[in-house]
Amino acid sequence: MANKNRLEILRILRQKDASIKELGEQLDLSSAVVTKHVQALEEAGIVRSTTRPGKRGLKKLCSLALNEAQVIFDNNYGNSARSFTEVEIPISAYETCEITAPCGMAGEDRIFGSIDDPRYFGAANRYSVTLLWFTSGYVEYPIPLMDVDLERVEELEISMELCSEHPGFNSSWKSDISFALAGLDLGIWTSPGDFGDRKGRYTPPWWTLGTEYGLLKTLTVNSEGTFMDGIRIGSVTIDDILQRLTGQDRLSLRISADADAMHPGGLNLFGRHFGDYDQNIRVLFYYQEPEKPETSSAAD
Repeated sequence: MANKNRLEILRILRQKDASIKELGEQLDLSSAVVTKHVQALEEAGIVRSTTRPGKRGLKKLCSLALNEAQVIFDNNYGNSARSFTEVEIPISAYETCEITAPCGMAGEDRIFGSIDDPRYFGAANRYSVTLLWFTSGYVEYPIPLMDVDLERVEELEISMELCSEHPGFNSSWKSDISFALAGLDLGIWTSPGDFGDRKGRYTPPWWTLGTEYGLLKTLTVNSEGTFMDGIRIGSVTIDDILQRLTGQDRLSLRISADADAMHPGGLNLFGRHFGDYDQNIRVLFYYQEPEKPETSSAAD
């Protein structure tokens, strides 16, 4: 990424797919030089290439393999001793909802109910749902706390696959998606689009309705505030959350797409067997480690 020509290639491919020859013409570079840059981007998983018939044989057509990437400089991966409790929430396990059409749900092998009929969001047999979408409204999930040691929790992390909602798909369709925990508004993340330019890695073959995958987003609440992928989106701290959980056996998580938002673009929420990530909503409660007692020397 330190090479400006590679950045220019990404800028061009962000607008449309292009052949090696077309990239070379726009950048005033030879096909050999462009091929070298494209190979580097392919090895990094940023660009993919396919061979298509051309006027004079086959041509190499390049496209973006990623819509978003992140670099995390400060994380907890190196602390192998850090303990946590993990809770997995199927996307069908919401307790309350308020949905505005266009909307719908799908399972691994078929559409659930009828498209654009919000009544199906209240169906008791929706346990098979692994993809849901709506234009505006919310879904609210109960996160069970029976196995969580609330007295030691110092950080909460929630990851899920999301994107905007547009008829068919629209990779530039922005949507403000908001989050709340225990009734406290955490903040807003603006989804850059609704993605259907390629098949989702886990999206079943029968699905042909447009949206194919989303972006894996990680919401973190700690002593410093609320963050989305390391970027601060709000001031609610983990202590603010814990104060509301005294005597409670569940924590409510609300995911909303508001009709009056600056970017009212709806949402898609992916579970297992749909999208690019084979996971449901994943919740991690990280714990404070007990202080080690001071040891005394023989001289003492």
